[in-house]
Amino acid sequence: MTNEMTFEETPPVPPKNTVGEAWSNLLRNPSLFIRYWNYKGAILSGVVRAPIFLITYLIGKEGWKLAISAALVQFTFRFFFAGVGGALIQGFRHVEPAWKALLTILLVVPAISHFFEFIIQLIFAYVTGTTDHTDVAIVRSICFSIISALFTLFIMRRNVMIVGEAESKSLFNDMTRLPLLIFQFCAFIPNEISAMIRREAFLSAVLSVAGFGIFSQMLVWAVTNKPFWTWGGGKSIPFLKYWGFDGIILMIIAVALSALYFRRQSKHQTIS
Repeated sequence: MTNEMTFEETPPVPPKNTVGEAWSNLLRNPSLFIRYWNYKGAILSGVVRAPIFLITYLIGKEGWKLAISAALVQFTFRFFFAGVGGALIQGFRHVEPAWKALLTILLVVPAISHFFEFIIQLIFAYVTGTTDHTDVAIVRSICFSIISALFTLFIMRRNVMIVGEAESKSLFNDMTRLPLLIFQFCAFIPNEISAMIRREAFLSAVLSVAGFGIFSQMLVWAVTNKPFWTWGGGKSIPFLKYWGFDGIILMIIAVALSALYFRRQSKHQTIS
């Protein structure tokens, strides 16, 4: 018996469908966007996204009034759109294989949400004369959307943060499960790479670690608006100054911890 974490955590006989079937179901039944309008995601998304714009405007040395106004505009937009986006993601939570659902969500949800977000925030920036901050704030918001879409699908496949279905629980119940799910989400990639190594798929493991390094470089660069970090007035450590290299080191450490965990689990099962 294996103890490895997988992206799926479903009932013994889970319903399954293809990407085409999921799209067909949503397009033939648009009322599902109302039935599955995700109030849980709407609340959390608004609460989390608004501070991104608040902080960006404050860093740009704008007044509190403009910063709070920008945050409120973002909260309002995210509250309504996240409910629809949550319904869309929920419609794909039973798609197999999981990577097709992931690809579809990553291509569709951020593209649609940030198209409308850009228009709304651009109008706000034009009216308030703060267009210099719009691009930076939206880039940071896009980075959050990528992680958010992945995490939302991850937890919805575990019957968390879903609405309108028999498996749905209260928002409070879902919130109590989030800390553990956040840990499992962060551990997912290291566990997968660790599994590759145990299968002796070394090339795949190396490419996965390198890919994570590139991803972390681009993500942190976009969030911080800096290609690398420095200290002491511009000093830096060779190689280590790049976000991607730091990401690779952290991933190697995480994979080593994952391998150690599963090795101990295997020994424990053998003794038992």
